[in-house]
Amino acid sequence: MIQTATSTVIASSYLTAPEAATYLRTTVQRIYALVKRGRLKPMPGSGKLLFRREALDECLSKRTVRR
Repeated sequence: MIQTATSTVIASSYLTAPEAATYLRTTVQRIYALVKRGRLKPMPGSGKLLFRREALDECLSKRTVRR
């Protein structure tokens, strides 16, 4: 994660739940709810919730995430 004066830029192509929430401008609880409903899929076999940036971009394009 790179901090700038005006925003936070996440440099990795795999994001944790808190990073995904920041990226989508929502809450971590909302990320967990999207996973539970099957609307957002974490990377399999990672041992923790990691999300590909492309999957998050797809959520944004479909407007499935509310603030």
